[in-house]
Formats: sequence, structure tokens, C-alpha cells
Amino acid sequence: MKIHYVNLTDGSRLPVNINFGTLYYLQKSGAEAMLKRIGKRKKAGKGKMSEEESMEFAAKMIYVILRSNGKQVTFDEALQLAPMDTDEIEALWDEFIKKLEEFKKKQDAKQRMKTQTGQS
Repeated sequence: MKIHYVNLTDGSRLPVNINFGTLYYLQKSGAEAMLKRIGKRKKAGKGKMSEEESMEFAAKMIYVILRSNGKQVTFDEALQLAPMDTDEIEALWDEFIKKLEEFKKKQDAKQRMKTQTGQS
């Protein structure tokens, strides 16, 4: 599986990974609601995120990914690390959504297997 990296403003590269910590911080930060709202609009074909939305999204996602990888950062620190390039933010969006869907499918499959083996 190819790992996607986000280039942060401090020159470091952050791998986009999904784990239970990611889901926890996604809900805690309010980024999950933002993902759903933007996702609905994108599916409806209403275009890209506005610059304001893309910066807010990038900061929240950088915060979520850093925290889920065990790094202690504040939201303000994540905001400073967020890339300014809207194309980079769109790539982060696409990769994160793809990995999140893969993660949820695996979790659903595990749950189905537990349910099926428990009923036998």
C-alpha cells in the first residue's frame, strides 16, 4: 500500500494513517462534521472547498493525524504546520477519505465475522 505524505510548513513530512486514535480525535475536534459537510457538497458536484474551508480543514486534519500518532500538539501549532497550497490540501482530503473508507470497511468486515462466528 502506498503511503501518502503531507508536506508541512516546517519542512517535515507527515504520513496519512488511520487508526482508532484518528477516529477519536476526528470526533473530538469537530473535523468529522466538517468531513461530512464537505463530502456531501463534493458528491453533489458543487466544486472545491473555499480557501477558508481548506485552511480550517487542513489545520484540523494535521491536528488529528499528529495527535493520533502520539504527538502532543495544540490546535494552534497544527495551524502553523498546515500547508498553504490548496492543491496539497485537496490531495490530503482525497487521501484521508480513501483511507478512512478502507479502515471502516475493514472494521465492518471484522464485526460481520464476529457476528457470523458467534451465531454458528
